Amino acid sequence: MSVSGIRYPLPGPGILIALSSSGWLGLLSLITFGADEGYTFLGIIAITLLFKYALLTGLGRYTLATGKDIFAGIAEIPGPMNWAVWLLNSIYYVEIFMLGYSSLAMARLFTALVHVSIPPIICVFVFFAAIFFLVSVNSYWFFRKILMGAIGIIMVGLCAMLFAMPLSGHDVIFLKLLDLNTFMSVYESSIIMSSVGSGFSLLFYSVWLVNHLKGSTVTGHKRDFLGRIRLDAALGMSSLFMLCILYLSVGYVFLYEHGLGAPESDLTLEIVLMVTNLGVFGNSLFVLVCFVALFCSMFGGVYGRSRVLQVTLPRTIPGFVMTRKVYLSTVLVLITSAFFSQFFWSMDLTRSFVSIRLMLFSLIVGILIWIDRCLSSDDRGSVWWYGIMIAGAGVSFLIGISLLSWLIDY
Repeated sequence: MSVSGIRYPLPGPGILIALSSSGWLGLLSLITFGADEGYTFLGIIAITLLFKYALLTGLGRYTLATGKDIFAGIAEIPGPMNWAVWLLNSIYYVEIFMLGYSSLAMARLFTALVHVSIPPIICVFVFFAAIFFLVSVNSYWFFRKILMGAIGIIMVGLCAMLFAMPLSGHDVIFLKLLDLNTFMSVYESSIIMSSVGSGFSLLFYSVWLVNHLKGSTVTGHKRDFLGRIRLDAALGMSSLFMLCILYLSVGYVFLYEHGLGAPESDLTLEIVLMVTNLGVFGNSLFVLVCFVALFCSMFGGVYGRSRVLQVTLPRTIPGFVMTRKVYLSTVLVLITSAFFSQFFWSMDLTRSFVSIRLMLFSLIVGILIWIDRCLSSDDRGSVWWYGIMIAGAGVSFLIGISLLSWLIDY
């Protein structure tokens, strides 16, 4: 259906996809980075978010111009039938294992929040059961309401935490050049590129935007609509930037300035709560912000993957029909895989997967550039957009292959 008067309600999928990217892996890492080197990675974070912003706006332009999600465009890539779509589906499924690894940290957050000792396995089971129920509703607008409420909690918590922290502005360094000669520099840069603003999960934006438009395409006032898409993406990336500042500040203010250094990943939460001087309320607020961000990351991750499979499987498998029962079975497979992955997924597997993921992401970015070039001249990106995308893909591939080289050597 083509409509000239539809509007783009704000906030839209841009800020939702940003919140769905605020996973525990990045949170732990940024606290560690802040404890190790203060704010020296803030510049890399800003550049990464600029790249992810350009990617989101490009997805928005494609969906607005064609009325289709980006997976329809990816399916038209030359080569073996639907090879790119199957590659993405495989990556999404492997990524689901990382949710199981994150769920253990979420259980620790929950027990710290309620001050009740509950076996982690029980907490994880309840969390995934709740996520299964929420995802089974299969409603974008229901999903949006939940995340909008979570955004309110996170933003209030962010402001309160940042105002309460004794930040040292003169110590903030906004740029650090990449040094690919040391393993830690390569690894830390790869974590930022992979987890800050997410990677393949950004493609969910296009599917959600189709839902957001309710099947309509825009024939008039396209410039105004694109402006609102850019604003939505900017709100999402700005929210993530504030979240990153909070995590870096926790590591810097409470660990770096006290000469404590970075803790082991499994002890980060406990040490932060021990050394913070924000009082019981401040500690609880910090745990609440982390818990809500992590839950939304897991919820958004499962929902996004479920929606992608819902639209891609019928297109790629002849005669396949995505009924309600099949959809619920798909969600159950994802949830079950995530739940049991906690028993075998490890940090070593995460590092190996991150390196491969970054290289494959650069390939997908190249595909997106090719798809954008196939649009009409009025709908294509600007020279700046192409420059940012090419640079981002190049850096992503360079860091990914450098990390893989280090991992093989060690």
